[in-house]
Amino acid sequence: MTPPRARLRAIQDRSVRTREDIRRAAGEVFDECGYAGAKLSVILDRTEGQVTKGGLYHHYDSKEAIARDILEVQVPMSTLQPQPLKLQELVDTSYFYVHLLLTSPIARAGARLALDGGLPPGIDPSEIFRSWSLHVSGLLRQAADLGETYPDLDADAIAVILVSAYSGIQQVTKTFDGRESLPRRIADLWQLVLPGIAIPGLLQRIHFSPDRLNLLFPPEGANS
Repeated sequence: MTPPRARLRAIQDRSVRTREDIRRAAGEVFDECGYAGAKLSVILDRTEGQVTKGGLYHHYDSKEAIARDILEVQVPMSTLQPQPLKLQELVDTSYFYVHLLLTSPIARAGARLALDGGLPPGIDPSEIFRSWSLHVSGLLRQAADLGETYPDLDADAIAVILVSAYSGIQQVTKTFDGRESLPRRIADLWQLVLPGIAIPGLLQRIHFSPDRLNLLFPPEGANS
């Protein structure tokens, strides 16, 4: 007989897998169809039999609940590796999000939902932009404390500009080429912005070319 603790652990693990299957399937559907076009029946079908209707409703009682959850979990920024140069860490943050958009249906769904004008009143996508802006302004303040930036820069204002620019770039590149050119366009953004932020002599120490993406997140098989 399986011990009670082992049974409980198995139930918990199965519950986690079920939620992950729902998020992945919902991420694909929201990314393709937007909020209004997404249907719970299609999300359930996209799980390819891994989730029952009862299992879906056990975790989420509505499409709104799924969308809200995806917006909350789409970007796990705590996994980003800190850097001695905080401006490098700022650049790396942008490439971290590039990596997520290119590899994660949940991140892609979050990006589309955040700009979706048809969300119900119960979902507030502005929290995503506030969180990103706070993260960026925090890194800019750390960089200023370390003497990496020009004095008297408005970290909050620059953060909003960067987050706004990034959001627009990812959306435009999605329309143009399915975000294939996103790494190059982000590098273009940094080439324009960094000279107005970084003190003279520091710019050449910051790696912001598209190659930075593969250094941070090597493609599968790159080290084999």
